[in-house]
Amino acid sequence: MTAALLAASGATAQTAPPPQATTAQAAAATQPGLWERPLLTGDWGGLRTRLKDRGVVFTANEVVDAGYNFDGGTRSDFRAAGQLYLSAAVDTGKAWGLEGGKFQVTLMNRQGNSLANDVGLNLLQPVQTIYGRGTIWRLSNLWYEQSFNDGATQFKFGRVTHGDDFGATPCGNVNLLHLCGPASSQIVSGYLYNLPVSSWGVRLRQRITPEVHVNLGVIESNPVNLREDRGFYLGTDGATGAIYAGELQWTPKFGANNELPGTYKIGGWIDTSDSNNVVFDVNGDYQALTGLAFAREERHTGIHANVVQQLIAPETDGSGGLTVVGNLAVADQATNRMRSKAAVILSYTGLFPGRAKDDVTFGVGAVSMNGRVTDVQDAQIAAGLRTEAAQETEVGVELNYGYRLTPAITVRPGIQFIHNPGGRSDREDITLGSIKLVFNL
Repeated sequence: MTAALLAASGATAQTAPPPQATTAQAAAATQPGLWERPLLTGDWGGLRTRLKDRGVVFTANEVVDAGYNFDGGTRSDFRAAGQLYLSAAVDTGKAWGLEGGKFQVTLMNRQGNSLANDVGLNLLQPVQTIYGRGTIWRLSNLWYEQSFNDGATQFKFGRVTHGDDFGATPCGNVNLLHLCGPASSQIVSGYLYNLPVSSWGVRLRQRITPEVHVNLGVIESNPVNLREDRGFYLGTDGATGAIYAGELQWTPKFGANNELPGTYKIGGWIDTSDSNNVVFDVNGDYQALTGLAFAREERHTGIHANVVQQLIAPETDGSGGLTVVGNLAVADQATNRMRSKAAVILSYTGLFPGRAKDDVTFGVGAVSMNGRVTDVQDAQIAAGLRTEAAQETEVGVELNYGYRLTPAITVRPGIQFIHNPGGRSDREDITLGSIKLVFNL
């Protein structure tokens, strides 16, 4: 009986499907369903696994940060910003026989709008972690790293970011930039860059003991890389100097069974670029009062410290774990309007029965203006040239809950509170609702 006759009569064919159909069906049957799979796009019919076995790992995710201001600004409104992250990492030993090597390329695209900008919140730090650096595609990583001496020495070069290699701490559990690390590049964003902006650079990582590492790096200081028409710029025109960075890292394990790992970092940087003094003129007086040319400075400097410490070890299912994250950065007074940033974040997993992978996160962060800037604003007030209060410290607080909708999707609603917006004591506090969506693709 032909297939056409079978179809016409409503009969069911008992013959086996062709071999290619069987293979496809078997592959589909082994794939977890949408609500169970760790990646929304799945294993690509087994291609991802085969590539991983050959040393090539693809990572992709889309993050959405959205917020609504209940008060503050010119009006209450809702805004959302998104970020698409696409990355390929190659283990060159598996892929090409070059042992100890790793190659990575990352593309990023940012979309959407800033709530703080659109409703005039006038803050020192944004309320959406992923907004900024232009709504464009950027080449965010293009580097090669080679390990020597059984991994004790690692040398990395290419298009890198300061925030990846120095002062990095987890950022995925918060929406508020007051809390998101690394702190250094968020108070000196004009020359220290985080993703998605990259620059040419090199980094040497040396293991001194099993728990102690030192990182040393030199990165191009080039403001051209910030331009929205330079998302894939690979030149060096426009470079103003070099950033010399260093960091000492300690990774101990506490507890009777070493079940409480920690990471402790302290470091600093020097940027050799020339720039204006932030407040003084060529005679050492306040430029805002004299109107003379600013004094010139030959460098930018700063220090940072970071802590990530497991305080309570999680159960085998991931619940009951408590982690603290701390960030601190202090910039020089001569060249930077913001002096420091500090934050403490606590995150606890499995607050509710049956929700072992969920977390509740609470954080407090503060950004302080350069005291010299505050002094000159006080002088302007005394001279009748300024009516607003001088800027001092802005404090941000966030409480959120990370609901693991599926292994690939996390929904994180939260509430934010901003005290002294813009660092000004004469402004009313601001309350916002926020939500972060993470889609692992």
